[in-house]
Amino acid sequence: MGEPATPIRRRIELTVAEARLRFQQLVRVTGVTGQVTVVVDGGRPIAAIVPASQVLDPPPPAAPPPSPAAAEGWMRRIEKVREDVRRQHAQRIGDLSQALEEAWSVIDGLRPPGTDRTVDTLRAAHVDLRKAR
Repeated sequence: MGEPATPIRRRIELTVAEARLRFQQLVRVTGVTGQVTVVVDGGRPIAAIVPASQVLDPPPPAAPPPSPAAAEGWMRRIEKVREDVRRQHAQRIGDLSQALEEAWSVIDGLRPPGTDRTVDTLRAAHVDLRKAR
């Protein structure tokens, strides 16, 4: 994460219980604003949540951007995964459509169209799903 636009060097004090309840929020705020949170126990400071830049060595230099060939390789891999997912999705839709048709043929045998108002309402609701097949 980059440096904040305008560093806010606030310092707040919280009890152990408060810091525990708000830990995730405090860590995120610290990373963005540089806020220092001092954790106190019985009024005595015992720990602090500080920006990592204050306690760590300077970060290593950024890795060079990937070469165009590497980027193309990743794009091919991503497209292959997308195609595999599309194929699996199409297969599942086909299986579900077949199961729906089988269920409706059983229902049609038990309650032919026009004999049960509730089933006719369901038929009307599923007409688009049945035609999609």
